[in-house]
Amino acid sequence: MPPIETYHHFGLFAFLALIAGLAFIVWRWPEGKHLTFSQHVAVSKRRILYYVGLFSIVLPLLLLFFIGWFVPRFHLPVWFSVFIVISSVTQYACTLVPEVGGWRTKYHRVLAGVSAASLLPPLIMVLLNSSISQVARLATDISLLAMLGIVYFVTVGKGRHDYFLYLQMGYFAAFFVAVLLATYL
Repeated sequence: MPPIETYHHFGLFAFLALIAGLAFIVWRWPEGKHLTFSQHVAVSKRRILYYVGLFSIVLPLLLLFFIGWFVPRFHLPVWFSVFIVISSVTQYACTLVPEVGGWRTKYHRVLAGVSAASLLPPLIMVLLNSSISQVARLATDISLLAMLGIVYFVTVGKGRHDYFLYLQMGYFAAFFVAVLLATYL
């Protein structure tokens, strides 16, 4: 079945909506560069609801893009979709279980870790795909190295860093840049 062209630009739209939505969080509710986006919003119910709303809009669009267009377009294995769905479901669960202390913080961090780690295998699948351009393949290689470097840096620091927000931004930006370059180049 050919990819549904309607979904082609959903990835770019979702990425831009996510950037705008997360930028709003940092601009409207600045809590410091040492805190993740989740920690920025965990301070009040209104912020948490905003966060849930943002991901309620963005994640379905991303899933339609990946499963409805990206996977068929590049003839990616079903495992690509499995990992993307795992990442999306655990990311959404993160918004529903905010870091407000106690067991919620523990579960939130486990879910966030699973969500982030689940993006690595799909990126490897993109890197190994012969259908993407050489430029996109090089960008994917750099993105994968950047993501692994950030995982190493966060692991060595035991999850505590003065620039955790920037590390989080870099990790997800690397993933999306690779995917968008594969899509449009």
